[in-house]
Amino acid sequence: MKKIILFAVMLVSIAAVAGSPSDVSEKVLKAFNETFEKAQNVEWHEYDDYYQANFKMDDIQVRAQYDQEGILLKTMRYYGEKQLLPNIVSKLKKKYGGREVFGVTEVTSAEEVSFLITLKDDKNWYVVKSDVYGNLEQTEKFKRADI
Repeated sequence: MKKIILFAVMLVSIAAVAGSPSDVSEKVLKAFNETFEKAQNVEWHEYDDYYQANFKMDDIQVRAQYDQEGILLKTMRYYGEKQLLPNIVSKLKKKYGGREVFGVTEVTSAEEVSFLITLKDDKNWYVVKSDVYGNLEQTEKFKRADI
């Protein structure tokens, strides 16, 4: 219960310091609005080298990072198995049968599109990295502490 209260306080604190659109350059706002027309609940954050917009689009949580000139640097999308590419799901089922997809983080940059997939079974959590072709590599394994 204490963790939930602490998490809620942290979320409120983060929202309170989130940058407003007036703090974001016109170039960045224009580029964002052209790319993410259907974005909802947009919150802006300013960092040393980039601006980051956190928002929802089509029921998927998204983070988009822009440089000062309005160039999209990276996007991160967070979703479940249903939105994951079918070829990746197929290979996951074959290689990691019996494990459930807990969540997916899709990272898109100029260099690559990658997927960090969190799986779980009765005893462990697994983090598997994939490219768009379904080349899978387990990067981490943890004993579950939630059971």
